[in-house]
Amino acid sequence: MQRELLFKIKSLMVLRVVVISVFLGTIIILQIRSGQLPFILPVTILIATTYLLTIIYSILLKLVKNLKFLCYLQLIGDLLVESSVIYISGGIESPFPFLYILSIIASSIILYRKGSYIIASLSSILYGTLVNLEFYNILHPLTFYSSKTIPTIGEAVFYTVFLNISAFYLVAFLSGYLSEKLKKTGEELEEKSEDLLQLKTFHESVVKNMGSGLITADLNGRIVSFNLAAEGITGYKFDEVRGRHYSDFFNLPLLADNFIMLTDNPIRTEDIFIRKNGRKIHLGMNISPLKDDKNNIRGIIGVFQDLTIMKEMKEKIIKSEKLAAIGRIASGIAHEIRNPLASISGSIQVLKDELFCETNEPNSGPRQALRDTNIKLMDIILRETERLNSIITQFLLYASPFKKSLQMCSIKELITETITLLKNSKEYPPNLNIETSFKNNGVTINADPKQIKQVIWNLSINSIQAMENGGTMTISVNKKNGNPLYYKPDDEAVEIIIKDTGAGISETDLQKVFDPFFTTKEEGTGLGLSTVQKIIEGHNGSINIESKEGYGTTVKITLPVS
Repeated sequence: MQRELLFKIKSLMVLRVVVISVFLGTIIILQIRSGQLPFILPVTILIATTYLLTIIYSILLKLVKNLKFLCYLQLIGDLLVESSVIYISGGIESPFPFLYILSIIASSIILYRKGSYIIASLSSILYGTLVNLEFYNILHPLTFYSSKTIPTIGEAVFYTVFLNISAFYLVAFLSGYLSEKLKKTGEELEEKSEDLLQLKTFHESVVKNMGSGLITADLNGRIVSFNLAAEGITGYKFDEVRGRHYSDFFNLPLLADNFIMLTDNPIRTEDIFIRKNGRKIHLGMNISPLKDDKNNIRGIIGVFQDLTIMKEMKEKIIKSEKLAAIGRIASGIAHEIRNPLASISGSIQVLKDELFCETNEPNSGPRQALRDTNIKLMDIILRETERLNSIITQFLLYASPFKKSLQMCSIKELITETITLLKNSKEYPPNLNIETSFKNNGVTINADPKQIKQVIWNLSINSIQAMENGGTMTISVNKKNGNPLYYKPDDEAVEIIIKDTGAGISETDLQKVFDPFFTTKEEGTGLGLSTVQKIIEGHNGSINIESKEGYGTTVKITLPVS
């Protein structure tokens, strides 16, 4: 409000100087041409006075805080200057009483209805006083024209004063009314503009920050808008897609550029989308008509999401359910196999002991050779029986739910202890080098230490077996953002990276490394990585393997930090 009033006051000051300069300057020129030079001096004095007052007003503008007072002061000064112009131009005969009207209009613009009535009243007082003083011969005004007799008839003077004063108040009423209406309209417009701005800001903020991709296209199928989520999902920037046809990016066969078929119910479509980097993702999109305020279709709105993670999770759930069902059946079969297997092992062991006792009898003769053959066969049976029992034990351990004993433990300590055990085991070759890197020594997690050690042990054994000719295994630990599949992305997580310089894994085998009983080793059971994955997922973590034949393998484990 103060800023607006200040602007009006400055505009009044500028307008005053311009009007007075043009108006009185024209009078001076006309007087010089007519040869009436005596009137040049008073006109010049009025111009100089106006300039001087403007300078004074400019100084007061910086000193006076009450802008309304300063505005009234300027308008009163203008009335005095206008009275002086009327005085030197013939008084009651002057053609310039309309100058008061300019001040009245200016007051209505700046001070609205109240100000216009005050200035109209002051104008009436000044003009009436000037005319009365002239009528009673107290003042003798100057005139630019030939001398005329001042009207002596009181009725004529009264009539002239009445008409001018009526004009003053009529102008005050009309200009005040228009100013108030303009003020009210301006306030309403400003309020609506503010509401519109807030609505626009809200709309832009919602569209900009919504998690789903948003695309709009006109009736020609040209892309009009593309929010940040759409850029993130597709990999394309808005500048790259603006103005291009939506079919260049999205496969929407249901439309076929026929928007009339669109209804208020969104059309749902799912398809494979190729991102800018060439990666294929599953895209789900809802398509709705874009309508104006008259309910006319102006284009389409597409809201889409990246369903790749959901599809992968769904496949994992289906796979897990199938494996769980198979596991339950296999677990029962394993128990049934284990019982006769134990009987076979026990029977063979008893038979072996008895044959061994027969070799101590005198005069055994040819039974000695028979005994050696039986012992070799029995040793094979016992060894394979133990191997089968070991496989069944590992499978039962994998198939049954893990019971976790959670406690706060240091990742660095768990890895260090596991490496120490590994270096003292028969699995550790002399030509292997193990390097560790702990960027955050104090990282602790709420986990089962035995199970986490088993994870490190299984992965380390795999790396060692992949480096038959020696090499380097690196284990590093650092913090990162959380895994959004299991917990909030802002949560902290610890990342364990186990990297080796071994033979690597082929692309075909890499897709099956977590499948139970899949193994590329002659003596392997194929349950090591399956067990690792189950332990990690049981701790709300994730595991990812990157490998290429001849370039080694990198295993990344992410676990939440408690």
